[in-house]
Amino acid sequence: MATYHIEHRHSAETCFGAPGPDDEKRSLWTMVGENAKNNNVDIKFFKVNPSEHVFFILLEAENYSDVEKVIGQCKKTGDFIVTPVMDQNFF
Repeated sequence: MATYHIEHRHSAETCFGAPGPDDEKRSLWTMVGENAKNNNVDIKFFKVNPSEHVFFILLEAENYSDVEKVIGQCKKTGDFIVTPVMDQNFF
């Protein structure tokens, strides 16, 4: 399985969380967990920095196509950087 680090960013003006939640955009994100299960993708972590409007996700997937099946619907909510990563071997 390959590992992918995903960073999502959106602005305060396009934020879909509090104080003015956008239920349509939020619903796209609620699909991520089920999409991962349906596509044999393991979510290693999913962290957010709400004050900076940044999400950090680490996934293990068979290939990039499976990553798209998990997060593809969310791309309309902001910018994404998807980076394949590997374990370090320094220690």
